[in-house]
Amino acid sequence: MKLRKIQLVRMLLALGCILIFMILLLITHSLSHLLASQQAAERWQEDGKAAQISIFLRPEAEFSVNNIKALHESIENELTAKSLQPENKQSRLWYDAYSTQAGQTEITGNRKGHSNALITVVGGDFFMIHAPKLVSGGYFSEQDTMHDRVVIDTQLAWDLFGSSDVAGMEVTIQNQSCLIAGVIAPEEDYASETAYGKMPRIYLPYDFYQKNWNTETDYISCYEAVLPNPVRNFSRELLTKAMGIEAEGNQIIIENTNRYSLSGRWNTLKKIRDLVVCETVTFPYWENAARIISFDTAVLLLLEILFLIYPMIYLIYLLCRFYKFSESKIYQKRMEFKNRYRSEIKQI
Repeated sequence: MKLRKIQLVRMLLALGCILIFMILLLITHSLSHLLASQQAAERWQEDGKAAQISIFLRPEAEFSVNNIKALHESIENELTAKSLQPENKQSRLWYDAYSTQAGQTEITGNRKGHSNALITVVGGDFFMIHAPKLVSGGYFSEQDTMHDRVVIDTQLAWDLFGSSDVAGMEVTIQNQSCLIAGVIAPEEDYASETAYGKMPRIYLPYDFYQKNWNTETDYISCYEAVLPNPVRNFSRELLTKAMGIEAEGNQIIIENTNRYSLSGRWNTLKKIRDLVVCETVTFPYWENAARIISFDTAVLLLLEILFLIYPMIYLIYLLCRFYKFSESKIYQKRMEFKNRYRSEIKQI
């Protein structure tokens, strides 16, 4: 049966919508895997039985470095109660990191270069969760004997030394000398470039910051953990219970693992206003980058739905046409059979 012109146009329109829908899916998949800071659980356990949870806190939550030891004990007790233990004493079942933004200060290099830089104070396995690209040297950790090493970004390295290969060199912060453990490169995706800003950054251990700044600031504004997640929401509920934060407005809890899934994107789309305007807490740049991606993938979901509407309507139309065609054919066959049967009876 030859297709009429209107039928051909309808078919091509439906195929075009499906093609655009597939392209939008590919773009969404690409954006969902753009940020290394959101993929910590996948790097930790490829079988999908781990979850990454981020909690962003206000000072009113009164959560600080002094709470970390008790928190670790509480998490371990909860995991033991659920019969979740590592295979051996050398392996770990989970890990965490914590940080806060501490304003900016002037940094001086040992070649007399100087620059203002934003300070991020970090603890735990911060660089393990965020996995920034190393250009020179390595990361510092809490296992270091001396807590006088820092990590700087490439922009600060060039401002101070005119090179990014400066691991092991000294910088001076607030009249205190420290060694550069490593140089990292900021992520180059559009969301990170927007959120990161133009000012260079330096990362300090909590111990060094508290000791040399003569400050009692041990406040944690961002706590992150990668935990076992044998069933849905297990790790989120475990961490919320272990932290014991009760005031609703003092924190925002995000499960990074599923934030770009279909359900996560749908929830973002429903609460798009909260994503654009949030006055509860101040987010670090990596979360702002993640929220930019969340906004974009939510908009892409809306477009995917819109471009699926016509193909679905067209499919229903074709099924109805097929049903009517089949029904008429069946009726025709029945009538032919009935007429043949009657003619055979008359002949008898």
